[in-house]
Amino acid sequence: MKSERGQGLMKRVDLCVGGVFLYVLGAIRKKRSMPSEYSTVGIFAFAAIGDSILSSFLISEVRRLANVSKVIVFASKSNAGIYDLFKGFDEISIVPVTNPFQAIRLVRQFNVDILIDTSQWPRIAAILAAFTRSKFTIGFKTRQQFRHYAYDACVEHNSTVHEVDNFRKLLNPLGVESREYPRITKDVQATGASHITSDKYIVFHPWAAGTNSAMREWPVTYWCNLAEMLIETGYTIVITGGPGDADRAEELRKLIGGASVINAAAKFGFSGVAEIIRGAACVICVNTGIMHLSAMLDTPMISLHGPTNPSRWGPVSKERGVLAVSEREGGMYLNLGFEYPKKPKYLMDKISVDAVVNALRKEYSII
Repeated sequence: MKSERGQGLMKRVDLCVGGVFLYVLGAIRKKRSMPSEYSTVGIFAFAAIGDSILSSFLISEVRRLANVSKVIVFASKSNAGIYDLFKGFDEISIVPVTNPFQAIRLVRQFNVDILIDTSQWPRIAAILAAFTRSKFTIGFKTRQQFRHYAYDACVEHNSTVHEVDNFRKLLNPLGVESREYPRITKDVQATGASHITSDKYIVFHPWAAGTNSAMREWPVTYWCNLAEMLIETGYTIVITGGPGDADRAEELRKLIGGASVINAAAKFGFSGVAEIIRGAACVICVNTGIMHLSAMLDTPMISLHGPTNPSRWGPVSKERGVLAVSEREGGMYLNLGFEYPKKPKYLMDKISVDAVVNALRKEYSII
C-alpha cells in the first residue's frame, strides 16, 4: 500500500482539487432517492488491508438482502488479495485509483444499482462513486475532509468509536442495523504454509504501512531481545510481511540469528499467511492488517500501539494482549491515520520488552 498511500503531493491534490470538484458537483447534481427496486450492489474498498478486513462484513450483510442478486467489490491492487478469504461477492474489479481517468472508465463499465463507498477520507473515491452508473450512492461525511457533497446518502463518520461501528452505519440507508463482526467466510484451501515448521512457533509481524509507518513500528532491538527470550523457552520465530517487507524481514532474521528463525515474508499469499497465523502459539504485531487477520482467526495475540488508538483501530472483540502508549504519554492521537504533528515524537520504544513478556505470561501463559 505504500505506493498508493503516503504520497504527500497526491494527497494535497486530492484534498484541494478533489474537494472543490466534489463541492461543485454536489451543488449541480440532484440528490436521488433510494430506488424501490435494486439487485446489484457495488462496494468500494480502496483503503489499507486492515480497513478492508474491517469492512469485509458488508459483503455478507448486503448479500442477506432478499432483492440483492449480485455483489461487486471494487478494490485496489494492494488490498485485492485479502478477498481470497471472503465469499458472498460475485466479482472483484481492481481499480487503478492513482489514475483517475482510467479508474472512471473502468467503474463505468459496471451496472451497479447501489454503490457503497467505504473510504473515510480520500476524495478520489467519492469522485469515482459520483461517476459510476449507479442509481444511488452511499458514503461517509467525514469532518474536514470535504468529500460528501455528491453522495445521495451521507453517513456521519464518528471519530470516537471503533471503525467497525462506522462501517456498520453505511448499511443504515438500506434499512439494515448491523451487529456483524469481520470474519473469514470462505473455506480457504490449504497451501502448505502451515508446515513451514514442525516446532511450536510465534509469529512476529513488525511492519506497518502508510503515512509515517516507521512511527508505528517497534524498535528492531526490542524484537531481537524478545526473540532471544522466546527461543530460549523453546519457540521458533516466524517473521511475516508483504513484498515491501521482505528485505527488512531477512535483515531481522539475520540479526536474531540461529536456526529457530524463519523468514516467511512475501512467500505466501493471504491464505498462506492465514494458515501460519492459525497454527501459531501467539502473534506479536504492530497495528496493521495482520493484527485484524489474527483477531478474525482468534489466535492469541499481543498488539502494540503507539500513535494509534486501540479504541479506534484495535483488534475487534479481542481486548487481551493490547499494549498501548497512553494519551498522557503522547500516544493514541491518530484518527484517520495521517494526523501526525510536523515533528512527531517516536513513541513505540515506550512499550518495553518486559511489558510484552509480562503480557505473554499473564494472558497466555507463554514464557
